[in-house]
Amino acid sequence: MKKMLACTQNQYFLTGGFMALTKKAERTKAKLLDSAQRLISAHGFDNVSVEDITKDSGVAKGTFYHYFECKEDVVRELSRKTAMATIERAIAHDGDVIERCCFYFGEIYKDCMWSGVRIVRQWLRDSVENKHAHPEQNTEALYDLYLALEKILSIHQGEGKGELRSDVPKTILCRILVSHFIGVITVWCMLNASFDLAKDSENYLKLDIENLLGPYVEK
Repeated sequence: MKKMLACTQNQYFLTGGFMALTKKAERTKAKLLDSAQRLISAHGFDNVSVEDITKDSGVAKGTFYHYFECKEDVVRELSRKTAMATIERAIAHDGDVIERCCFYFGEIYKDCMWSGVRIVRQWLRDSVENKHAHPEQNTEALYDLYLALEKILSIHQGEGKGELRSDVPKTILCRILVSHFIGVITVWCMLNASFDLAKDSENYLKLDIENLLGPYVEK
């Protein structure tokens, strides 16, 4: 009985210690992410080093590599979090389906600018090199983009003026929109980010989306 009690107590303390360590680890990782986001936003990706991030966060450099392999990994994680928040904002955006799509792409282009051309190029490379039975699932990020657009298109589908007709095949439209997005950021990467992707897209984004979705929208 005493052995069983001792074992139970040890399990309790070990479990409690593990949980506390996990929470501490989460706080440490959050510090690194917060510092990275603030520094990169202020100075740009290429002008911020791992040392800058660890110094700003008060975390040891060795600890940084416990959570991330490199600085690029930090940006990828921040971009994923931003993307999830952007989807929710786009779905809740006060406008019709074309305006929601324009808002979503505009925010994604801003995130590409923030992440930097090197990260975006790697994302494109991963999308091309990974093979999958379904093209939109080549990478997790690409599939997330596809699902996000499907949600944005369908949230008010069939509800009247400005929304997609109920008989419209969303799958085809999502693939067209994803292809449009890939084309835009590919050109941006090929030109070595020589133009402001977010700002310049404002001039043609609505026209492009209207041309793509217009024939399928209730008038």
